[in-house]
Amino acid sequence: MSSQPTGIYGINMASDVINEVVEADEDSCQIRSCSQKGTCRKDCTNSESVCLGSYSDCEEWPVSNIQINAWHNGNWGHDNAKPLLTVNYNKKYDWTGLKVQWRGNLRVHRAGGCGEWWFTFNGQDCPQGRISFRRYTGRLTNYYQHSVFEGICDGIPKGTIPVKFYLDGCGNTNWDLYTGWYQANFIIVEEIDTRPTSKGLCPSLSVFNIREYDMNIYYSTSSTNLQVIATVVYEKRDPSTALRAVWKGNLGKYGSNTCARFYFRFNGNECGNPNTIDTVCSILSGDSSWIREDVVVDGMCYQLPAGPLKVEFVMGLCIGYTSIGHVTTGWDTRESIRLEEVRLGLDINAIQLPSGKIYRLPVYNIQHWQWHAINYETDSGVIKEVSYTKHSKTSALRVTVSTAARQETNGYCSEWRIRFNSSECSSPTKIDTTYYMWNEGGSINSPRPYYIDGICKNLAAGTVAVKFEVGSCNTGHSLGNSYTGWQSMTSMIVQEVYLGI
Repeated sequence: MSSQPTGIYGINMASDVINEVVEADEDSCQIRSCSQKGTCRKDCTNSESVCLGSYSDCEEWPVSNIQINAWHNGNWGHDNAKPLLTVNYNKKYDWTGLKVQWRGNLRVHRAGGCGEWWFTFNGQDCPQGRISFRRYTGRLTNYYQHSVFEGICDGIPKGTIPVKFYLDGCGNTNWDLYTGWYQANFIIVEEIDTRPTSKGLCPSLSVFNIREYDMNIYYSTSSTNLQVIATVVYEKRDPSTALRAVWKGNLGKYGSNTCARFYFRFNGNECGNPNTIDTVCSILSGDSSWIREDVVVDGMCYQLPAGPLKVEFVMGLCIGYTSIGHVTTGWDTRESIRLEEVRLGLDINAIQLPSGKIYRLPVYNIQHWQWHAINYETDSGVIKEVSYTKHSKTSALRVTVSTAARQETNGYCSEWRIRFNSSECSSPTKIDTTYYMWNEGGSINSPRPYYIDGICKNLAAGTVAVKFEVGSCNTGHSLGNSYTGWQSMTSMIVQEVYLGI
């Protein structure tokens, strides 16, 4: 692919060509028809229809070559600086950024203990800064807790890249680390086009105009005054697209009966459609000692205008509270804001170049649901259920949930999971997350950001009931006292993905 914008890039993606696609009218598409008339074609190899778009007014290939690596019940008890896991990733292009994501269970078990987990590429940290997760606990705790972190690394050449997952203490000898406890653990790797030269509207793409802004901004405050944590200016191209906004960074908190609220603003205003993109970091009751850890906040805002968009990530006081306690952000880790335009519901899953070749689109059919303050207090049950129409039998489903949750009871465990038509995923593994809590200071009621993201293969085309649930852990512990969606956003994104293209 060309390194400079030319209107149409010359894509060398022969393995991604849909073989034996034949012209067809709408009546001959037996599986389904396309939302845009005249775009339906039949994929004879896979016996299903394809909705065909063009690569006009587009100079980017936003997402490609998604690879998922999964382990269930990893139960890795290593403490020392060593590569715990290695994934060999075949990077196709020199010009893409490499996005790497950890979704799994991480634990630090000592008073004043600190653990760090991070990725290396070809034996080196990312040139833009280490992609890592840190957790610090001020009191003796034993939290086996689902944890996430991610980042995009530029400047990595194409070829086979050893992506290694390391862990160690944070420069001291006071730690007791554990990784992968009784749940699904994922490393997801994909290529992202982050070049700033693209300007087109890319009308056939479901996601485009991806920009990630890295920053190293440390805040430490007890003030209840509004604090702008980060500000970026994003050039939104299409007024009809949704804007996906993701913040990744380290949040620290201490102080009982205190609550800080974090949220996005766009041109000075919170999102009004569908609702605000926010989360909470709180200690409502119980032990008030420090906890610092990396989190992800992820939501969408509709009907934002095209043009320069001032995007801020802001901290303020929760409604009904008079103190935030003491809060830190950006503690010894790389923070980022990622923004991308999304065409919700677009069913185009292939494009045709002027050469006549047809290529799969790695991501399409994105649907989004977002609620505010669902305040789900039940310890076991379906939190939210949505109906999703899966178009292709050969695609996988990726499900992402961003919410605020807690498990309060000392020595108990809760599991948050995704089910499909009442069954858990079997390929490559379940999408489940565990939260076991023990604190020497007793039970603690501390709703904090909670993020679930997984990919499920081998689901049939058709209507799929996607369920976000909470219940018992498969660990032998009693069911915890859980709470989901406390006074903040719960966002669910479901999309079809073709892996490896």
